[in-house]
Amino acid sequence: MVNYYEKIRGEKVLVTGGLGFVGHNLVKTLLHEYDCKVVLVDNCVNSSEAVLGEDINRVEFHKISVLDQEKMFPLLKDVSYIFHLACKQISTSGADPVDDMRVNAESTLLLLDHLKNNDLPALKCFVYTSSCSVYGSSTRLPVSENDATYVLSNYAATKLLGENYTMIYNKNYDVPTSSVRYSNVYGYGQSPRNPYCGVLGKFVHCALTGEKLSVFGDGEQTRDYTFITDAVNATILAAVHPKAIGDVFNVGTGVETSVNQLADLISTNTGDIEIENVAERDIDNIRRRSIDIEKIHQRLGWSPKVTIQKGIKLTIDWYKTTL
Repeated sequence: MVNYYEKIRGEKVLVTGGLGFVGHNLVKTLLHEYDCKVVLVDNCVNSSEAVLGEDINRVEFHKISVLDQEKMFPLLKDVSYIFHLACKQISTSGADPVDDMRVNAESTLLLLDHLKNNDLPALKCFVYTSSCSVYGSSTRLPVSENDATYVLSNYAATKLLGENYTMIYNKNYDVPTSSVRYSNVYGYGQSPRNPYCGVLGKFVHCALTGEKLSVFGDGEQTRDYTFITDAVNATILAAVHPKAIGDVFNVGTGVETSVNQLADLISTNTGDIEIENVAERDIDNIRRRSIDIEKIHQRLGWSPKVTIQKGIKLTIDWYKTTL
């Protein structure tokens, strides 16, 4: 069996949003497991070089916006793989919808158009990271890539637009692209001090510090939670596997977990916790979600390795060392 991951070993790669939660975990994996030469782009608006520790000295770091064409485009000339993770978060997408569109979609279009119009022989794949929020409140579960999208937020709309640009530039101009749709990624490296930290990270932090866990509504709403190492591995595979080119793949587990179940699993590892129920929020207010991952499994051979039970324990262990 071909180990496609080895194709990225020693290659020069560019990661936008490389100091974010998924981004810095991807960068660490590329450095430590595959000895890649990493060019990292991040404007540090909601991130810091500190997340990489000493590894910041091993990357070529550019503190710039992905929309800065004059500074961005020269960085693309000799990279083999581009991982485009830079984005505005869902919780802020409605506050400045124009900026949300520019960062999530326009930056993607600018990069793809530059790849189309310039001879860049080293390029093997441009990977765009999207979100399962593009499915909205789908009534068919688990939801697959063949199901209709139904955007309910500016974030989902611009993420889907970015996806569509990758498909267009692959099919019409032969730019090698692929896209992954993440489903509620969690795990170590997600700072509780970041206001955009996911619910699981917030819950673990609160449990370990004796704070109340705020549960929206009745807590029976479900999501499909993906551990960070699984998300990173799927992202790399989408870059190196030949059958990924020109397509989009769900990245999840196929398992529904309710917010109340999350709280119970955390309590099992941390001891008694106190819960307060608060009014449901307006953003991403979906009752149920689970993700069909058969396509990425059959086409690329990927499957998640970390269960929600194991993932929560690993997350708690990490938080205990960093709080």
